[in-house]
Amino acid sequence: MIDGTPQGMRTAEVGNWTGLALVCPRTDLARLALRPEVKKTGIYILVGPSETATSGMSVYVGEGDEVWIRLTSHDSNKDFWTHVVVFVSKDENLTKAHVRWLEATLIREIRKAKRAEVHNANDPIGGKLPEADTADMETYFENVRLLLPTLGVNVFAADVASKPSPTGNANEVVLELRWEDARAECVVREGQFVIRQGSLARLKEVESLGDSSRALRKYLRDAGVLAPADGNPNLLRFTQEYAFDSPSKAASVMSGTGLNGRVAWKVKGAGISYKEWQEKLVADEGSDAS
Repeated sequence: MIDGTPQGMRTAEVGNWTGLALVCPRTDLARLALRPEVKKTGIYILVGPSETATSGMSVYVGEGDEVWIRLTSHDSNKDFWTHVVVFVSKDENLTKAHVRWLEATLIREIRKAKRAEVHNANDPIGGKLPEADTADMETYFENVRLLLPTLGVNVFAADVASKPSPTGNANEVVLELRWEDARAECVVREGQFVIRQGSLARLKEVESLGDSSRALRKYLRDAGVLAPADGNPNLLRFTQEYAFDSPSKAASVMSGTGLNGRVAWKVKGAGISYKEWQEKLVADEGSDAS
């Protein structure tokens, strides 16, 4: 934290990585102008609120030979954003070709996750890099992806596969929910509730369904995450894995009705609710500690 407050300007790094992240509220742009980092070549993400995206965020990804010049332009012509995250290199090794590749990769992966509204009108190609540079930028991108959630920009889904965690983490669990003909499985990982591809959601929505859940269901249908299920006109199918930030939001989107997700989701093969599983886990760990 540069100014001693978690909401203010702050920087972040990863181990021996040569990259550097700088986060700044839009209200502090005048102070940001004094930072040498924004005079470098880099990428940036403008972040603002969204009423429909799962993450509650809308973003714009950009790059520049001198990031500050681009930010001053966006301050004049883009209203949606409230803060910016800038990524540069401490050793000034990022080139224009590098940041164009990073910009294109970020936009593609954020669109793929479908957790945030993306204000970029186009999908940049990014260009082709030499093999060694591609490897370096892939590492740079993975560190960007690692840092963004810690900086409050949770626009990627948890990395969930249909296989157990290599660490065997006991806090990871597979849940299931059945509601009329709809059936879904959900993996709890890294604080997110990821409904698996192929899970089925109910098409019908009850009148009492909350506005935010109703808007999110529409957003997911428009984005192609929820599509009509083959053979049953009353169901929708998850065409890809999709991460939610709460079990209740995941349950409401799946069922079309308001549900307490901690109670509605059941631990697969255990016959108990997610709430009961959590309470048992806490009790067992407390017993082990004593």
